Amino acid sequence: MKRVFVVGLATDFCVAWTAMDARKEGFETYVIEDACRGIDTQGSLAKAWAAMQAAGVQRIQSADLATAGRAGL
Repeated sequence: MKRVFVVGLATDFCVAWTAMDARKEGFETYVIEDACRGIDTQGSLAKAWAAMQAAGVQRIQSADLATAGRAGL
């Protein structure tokens, strides 16, 4: 199984673009929300989360990685 975990700055831009590109390439994709920060210009953060969700990107927290085996990650 191919998985990508995405973190970084500009959740609403760079992180979102990377996550959606990974989905387009067929990767199971997770954005670790508490390891990211958004810019949020005129609602850009909410739009990015909506676009990522629509693309099948999963939104998780870093604590979810501790239980990754049990959570199916």
